[in-house]
Amino acid sequence: MNKKVNSHPRKKTIKPLRAKPLVEVTKSTEPDTHEDIYLVQGNVKHQFSSQISGLYGTKEYFWKGKLTPHEEIKFCHNDGRNIPVHGAYNCGYTLVGKAKNFFEAKKALCTNGEPSDDQEYVYVTQYSELYYVGDTEEHTVFLRIYDNNQGNDNDRWVVLYID
Repeated sequence: MNKKVNSHPRKKTIKPLRAKPLVEVTKSTEPDTHEDIYLVQGNVKHQFSSQISGLYGTKEYFWKGKLTPHEEIKFCHNDGRNIPVHGAYNCGYTLVGKAKNFFEAKKALCTNGEPSDDQEYVYVTQYSELYYVGDTEEHTVFLRIYDNNQGNDNDRWVVLYID
């Protein structure tokens, strides 16, 4: 005798979960150049646009918006790879001009350039963190990203300045 047994006497309909994304992505208000460079602060991810620098003749990335004071910021690709790479030899940031006062590195080796340079060099490790320490106001953040001198595309060094 084959008798069908119900494992659950009452049928219940389970509604599918509609999870919110962990990180909210905001697009630049500037013309979209489809760049794979993002600034992440908290759970918000801002996409950069790009242009050719009139001063340096190389590609620079920029984003305009408000940053939250005393909160860590990261620069990364959409897939989560850090810019600059962390934990590799001779990688980091150059903080130029106002960026020296608006950003603070923790767990990193920081050294000033020549007095006339108005720059700070930040060598990072896998534990390094960068914090925005300015006021809550709108800024334009600029990045120039450099690879090593062997031609590897490895996001080794970032020049960071803010307007």
